[in-house]
Amino acid sequence: MTDQIWDKFLPVKYQTLSPYQWTPISVVLSTWEYLREEKVSSVVDLGSGVGKFCLNLARVSEHQFPILGIEDRKELFQIADSLREKWNFKKVKFEHGNFLKEFPYGYSHYYCFNPLYETMKASHSIDGSKDKSAILFIQNLQLLKNHFLNCKIGTKIITYHGFGGSTLPGFKVLLKKELEFGEWMVWERV
Repeated sequence: MTDQIWDKFLPVKYQTLSPYQWTPISVVLSTWEYLREEKVSSVVDLGSGVGKFCLNLARVSEHQFPILGIEDRKELFQIADSLREKWNFKKVKFEHGNFLKEFPYGYSHYYCFNPLYETMKASHSIDGSKDKSAILFIQNLQLLKNHFLNCKIGTKIITYHGFGGSTLPGFKVLLKKELEFGEWMVWERV
């Protein structure tokens, strides 16, 4: 699978956002290289968009563990879920919801492709539905950090282009790589 092939499964208006909003296949492969050596019971993608990370991770891992994607935009959730149904991926589930309001505790691994970026910046936005302000960004960032802090010891957070902040209290950095298009990190709850 390549990014170009993947994009062809999307409505045209979302294909052009792919380099900015959907996790590149190369990052999915880097994440799988890490996860294959881990004890993974489950993975959740916070802000799963059109499902690119979840569906491709399921494909490359040969469906070894359950994967959940949470997306607050109904149209993106519907696209992801329709692709999941089309390919009959039984261990992938998508939910339409806001992970800041209803955080999915209990997963062994969380993935974030800078899910708060759109509340701070206007460039490459998916649509105009998100309010943008520095205050909102900081409030949401603190809320996300609090959720992460409430995760059990040993929980791993995998970030691509960060989670929105540069430090994560209660976590240590296990891995840090500069990939072709951005920074990829693994954090562990201590």
